[in-house]
Amino acid sequence: MRQRERERALWDAFFHMDVELWQVLTRRLQQDTGLSEPDWQVLDALGNTEGHTLRAFELARTLMFGKSRLHQHVGRMEQRGLVEREPVPGDARATAVSLTPQGLSVFRRAQAYRARHIREELIGALTADEVERLIAISGKIRAHVRRDTSD
Repeated sequence: MRQRERERALWDAFFHMDVELWQVLTRRLQQDTGLSEPDWQVLDALGNTEGHTLRAFELARTLMFGKSRLHQHVGRMEQRGLVEREPVPGDARATAVSLTPQGLSVFRRAQAYRARHIREELIGALTADEVERLIAISGKIRAHVRRDTSD
């Protein structure tokens, strides 16, 4: 196989695997928990943070959400009782987003489903050696694409 054909085959395989895996994970999360993927991303970011709280700009950066998208999505989650927004003491312009007790409960329940889905749909398709190789390859690609970015 020529290099261009091999590169095309790699991209097609990777792209379609990624799209189909996320479609399955998103659908299963919605079916089992009623959460959307953006809901999960917010809950996961806050649920894995000390105190289950982040400043809004930190949450937006973590999720790679724009300011408007984060504001709108957090507003919808706030109406459902999953998160709350409060001013940051000593910084009148800053807002903190926190999980409510209900949000933490929903996160923990969804976390178990997400872990099971990943085991069944991703890890279950691979041998132990392939899992280790995928971890290494994924880390190498992430480091490469981040090489020119700085915070």
